[in-house]
Amino acid sequence: MPAGKQIEMYAGSYEMPNCNACGKQVTPGELSESFSCPKCKNARIWRCEGCKGKAKKYTCGKCGYEGK
Repeated sequence: MPAGKQIEMYAGSYEMPNCNACGKQVTPGELSESFSCPKCKNARIWRCEGCKGKAKKYTCGKCGYEGK
């Protein structure tokens, strides 16, 4: 890179999703899963690595659907 030239990095933020089963924040690199609600198709369901592995129940925040 030429001397005196600066690179501007994007300073935006991204809100990390929470697991719909336990409420824990889902972090990048975690073996989590994400899918559309099977009932309403309007909400995104997130399950952390732990809840996914234990097949814990989750609840859709939009329609209240409960699944495993």
